[in-house]
Amino acid sequence: MVKFPFTTRDVTLMAAFFALMMVTEVVWVVGPVAGNFFYGILFGAVLITAAIVVGKKYTILTLGIVKTIVELFFAPMYGGTFMALSYLAGAIVLEAVLQLSGSYASNKKMNIVGSVLYAFSNRLASMLIVIFIYGMTLPAYLVVAYIVINMVTFAIGGFMGNKIGVKVKNTLESV
Repeated sequence: MVKFPFTTRDVTLMAAFFALMMVTEVVWVVGPVAGNFFYGILFGAVLITAAIVVGKKYTILTLGIVKTIVELFFAPMYGGTFMALSYLAGAIVLEAVLQLSGSYASNKKMNIVGSVLYAFSNRLASMLIVIFIYGMTLPAYLVVAYIVINMVTFAIGGFMGNKIGVKVKNTLESV
């Protein structure tokens, strides 16, 4: 059994970052093409910032589980209810990368690699759900483009999240 060693402060910070994760969903208002670009940057930044600021193992996994549960109740616009499982797939991969990087979320390169792998696993899971569960036929170039574009934008988001996370963590520790 996994013990989640979170204090009240950690839970409060995770709730704030979860709220930011939900706010990033608004970016889809600009359309699927522009939304896809900005979503990876914003969501990747929030994920890595949360991992750095909270700084405890299972932070991303906990956020991924909560995000999956919430999205199961409010089905995403593209892909329906089962698309929520893609958040959990991404969270498991990112959590594994952050835990393998030594001190949790302290290595800039591993944070960026983790956010890229989050994008890969998240988008691959969502494409597999759309194709095999919902029976949608998509051309291969579209599936590849969907995954690759998100890997690039999540890398940018991971880089930004690393910079923001370090500054926020230093600010919170100095108070």
